[in-house]
Amino acid sequence: MDCQTAEGMVSRYIKHDLPLNELEEFLDHVQNCSSCYDELETYFIVHEVTHQLDDDSSDSVLDFKKLLEQDIRKSRRYIRKKKVSWLMFGVSICLLIATIAAILIFVMMETNYIL
Repeated sequence: MDCQTAEGMVSRYIKHDLPLNELEEFLDHVQNCSSCYDELETYFIVHEVTHQLDDDSSDSVLDFKKLLEQDIRKSRRYIRKKKVSWLMFGVSICLLIATIAAILIFVMMETNYIL
């Protein structure tokens, strides 16, 4: 991913509106590109300040860099969770197919013994 593409995805990241594959590419890029990370950090801080002002709550957080790090970790966990879910789904499908095949083989063998 190039910087221009990553910078175009910053607002979608902040809104949590990136598909899984784009999210992973984006996070990989900003982790290795300090200028794109700085861009993300700037937009994230502006978004969080605006959000906190709109909420008008007393539990405001001032460590926005820490908030961004937490958000990135949360996004990474989300990616891992989705990948594990898809892996488990694939394994379940394979087990289902193997079970059906075993049942069919058993039924076919039993019918050959009867005939």
